[in-house]
Amino acid sequence: MVKLHSVATKHHAGILFKHLKLNTMNFEFEIKKRVEKACNDSLNALTPAFWSEHILVVHDYSKQLCEVLNHSNDEVSLASLLHDISAVYDFKTLPTHAIDSATIAAELLLELHYPVDKIEVIKNSIIKHSFPLQLGEGTLDEVILSNADAMAQISNLPFWLFFTFKILGMNYSNGLSWYQKKIESNWNALIEPAKILIQDRYTITKELI
Repeated sequence: MVKLHSVATKHHAGILFKHLKLNTMNFEFEIKKRVEKACNDSLNALTPAFWSEHILVVHDYSKQLCEVLNHSNDEVSLASLLHDISAVYDFKTLPTHAIDSATIAAELLLELHYPVDKIEVIKNSIIKHSFPLQLGEGTLDEVILSNADAMAQISNLPFWLFFTFKILGMNYSNGLSWYQKKIESNWNALIEPAKILIQDRYTITKELI
């Protein structure tokens, strides 16, 4: 199994970035590599599909919301890549994955010499990502990540049916009821710009289930 703390040492991280210009694009590239590798590990209970069908979907929606809300996507982008990392490493952490993922993200970013004040922004966003926040209920980073996560759960029906029935192992009636309730609670809590972005997908999902 992949260890929770299988990240580069400070020494190796320093070597890695010694010859790179330390900008957000370089950090994002490195984090993407690490998270994708973890998703592709054979012991990842969420399966390799989790990378393309959820992590990258949340990442994309985060960027779209940043554009709509005229907000820098630097920290939101990294938070979106790392928001579920503990569950990827160890599925048993799912009930506490928001806190656990925030801890892992902070450790990783510290070892990559990311600015400490910005790590706190990322960490807090991950801690609060599990249910959509309204504008004013948190920082813009927190609002954007929490809404992007919910948007991904609403808009990607095939993967979340797979998650419900295959990964969680629910029977048909319980699983369908669970997912229907999740969609509605997420949709009702979304900020208006998020609803506008996925209105068509929400409508299709509702028609299909």
